[in-house]
Amino acid sequence: MNEEQLPEAHENFTRHFTAPFYEDVAGEFAPFGSGEGWDTLHDAAEKRAELTSGSTVADVLEIVEAPATGGWGESPTAEEWYEDATFVAAAAFTLLRLTGQIDETGRVRALEALDILIDFFGDEPELEQQKKDLERWRG
Repeated sequence: MNEEQLPEAHENFTRHFTAPFYEDVAGEFAPFGSGEGWDTLHDAAEKRAELTSGSTVADVLEIVEAPATGGWGESPTAEEWYEDATFVAAAAFTLLRLTGQIDETGRVRALEALDILIDFFGDEPELEQQKKDLERWRG
């Protein structure tokens, strides 16, 4: 795999997530454009054989050794929520891209993560679209 390209997407991902930013490797608000999103996707892609049709967002977070493996906590700082939310959203879109599916618990957690990111950054069109697309996901 070329390190400057995204790994091949599952057909379910390609069919549902059609906005151009889903293929953007440099956009700050694209799922794989941030450093966290890029690293999560590429680290998981290297271990793609470990991801099955029953894999979860939590599995991806564990595989890539992301710091966001727990919940949001009682009263974290905005910075702590932002970091965790970034990894959770990245793991969700990574799972969808590589396997074409997402567990319901992970989908709900990713929607919460996107809400946190929208609160943190404001109404960025890419984040809003990711949320809408994930809400409509029926895998």
